[in-house]
Amino acid sequence: MTNTKGLEQSAEICIGALSQLILDHVAKYNKLQGRTPEILALAAELRMDSVFILMDLSTSYIACCKAKDPYACRYHIKNLYAGMQEAYKLLLGYKKCKQYTILTKIGNAINSKPVSDWTEQPQLAEQFHAITAKLNDLTGDGIDKAHRDLTYHYDADMKHVYQYTIAIKNLEEASEKCIAYTKVLTDMIKLCDYIEKCLHKKGIATTVEFESSSIDDGLHLLLIQHLSKNKELPVVLNGILKDVKPIDNNALRLEKLNKLNDLVKENESANNKNELPEINNVIVMLNTYLTVLFMRADMAAITQSFLHSKTSGEAMLNMRRYVITITAAFSHLYGYSEDEHTKSIWSSILKMIPEDAETLKEKATQIEKQFKKVVLKNDMDVRTCYAHLYDNKTHKTNIPSIISLLKNQKPILELHKVTLMLQIINNVIVFIKDVMAELSKMAHEEKDMSTEELRNLMLKLKDSTNLLNCPIEFKAMISNMIGIVQEWTEIKL
Repeated sequence: MTNTKGLEQSAEICIGALSQLILDHVAKYNKLQGRTPEILALAAELRMDSVFILMDLSTSYIACCKAKDPYACRYHIKNLYAGMQEAYKLLLGYKKCKQYTILTKIGNAINSKPVSDWTEQPQLAEQFHAITAKLNDLTGDGIDKAHRDLTYHYDADMKHVYQYTIAIKNLEEASEKCIAYTKVLTDMIKLCDYIEKCLHKKGIATTVEFESSSIDDGLHLLLIQHLSKNKELPVVLNGILKDVKPIDNNALRLEKLNKLNDLVKENESANNKNELPEINNVIVMLNTYLTVLFMRADMAAITQSFLHSKTSGEAMLNMRRYVITITAAFSHLYGYSEDEHTKSIWSSILKMIPEDAETLKEKATQIEKQFKKVVLKNDMDVRTCYAHLYDNKTHKTNIPSIISLLKNQKPILELHKVTLMLQIINNVIVFIKDVMAELSKMAHEEKDMSTEELRNLMLKLKDSTNLLNCPIEFKAMISNMIGIVQEWTEIKL
């Protein structure tokens, strides 16, 4: 049984200590760029990358341990796994990027002259191969890129996010993976120490002069102290995280509607391939509703972990989650580019508004204005840097850029964005209900069908069930529905 409490305490000590050192590692990395021998600069980069990954994983793990609600714990476990996958991409990489990653470069350096002539080279090579083997084993054992994408980007079809979330069972498995990953990262730092030791023995200077500084600005902890005085805030957050039944209920409804839609399309004649717009409209609405429900719950989980932060480094990394989560959700909900906006959920909803529904159009305009205040292109640029430890375009580590963004965070402004976002979520939820009510009203008013027409429709529906390739349960449901309509209308078949 994993001692989660002991690991939590160790993680807190780890992030506190490393937060004081990370800027020094970044400064040393910057100073050594272009210096010879190459392996010295590579060792500085690997140490910097490993330290940041340890900080990131420690932050997620602490949040997992402190989460009191199953949903919050699952959310932080998702981020823990996503962090591991993103770390693997930075360290070893995938496909074409693999040749540019730090461990590949160090492996090449160990096998090249003059390192290959060192008496310590066999030991270096052995340590390196052991590290890469362990990292490959870990990443191939349940750390999935698709799951990382669902965590950092959500999905156009929210059922995939829901299915992944409920599949996460407990903290035990996550703890074991975190321990294993931490050991590998520690081994990487030891490898860097050994490289520098070898260089020192050969009379090569391994130190550089730089101005030492700390990431701790004190502003985040002051804000946390101030917010902690608000007794209502924890109540609101706990309420959101405890009441996650709407997520389950709407995910189930969405699943049933998708199955029904697939069944209808499957049984349509060759001459009638049109989908049912009524079903599609409800699917869009439910998918939107599920998106905003996830957004709200995720924001509550992040806010809780931010308020529980004990160091500035931990608080900064938790606030980093705000940016990643908000922009991911808003990319689907509204879009940060013209192309994203055209394909967005919000655009789909606007298309459903009846031409003469002026009140709905006015409400849509007001919500649109709110979106434009929050959805800023710069946020997407920041989010891209925050989410990706490895830059695919430059084939370089993003850690120095991430640290710079963290150090220059404005926590009050970031929390203000969260407040605006939650307001938009609430307004969108109300708006969805208003649109559905209007569509229902129109359907009722336009139902000017004669008794004979309705009778013919029911007969057609009854006859078609006998031709449909569908389960008995579906036929029974159709039959029951016809019975209800007959009872209401007193129509005899």
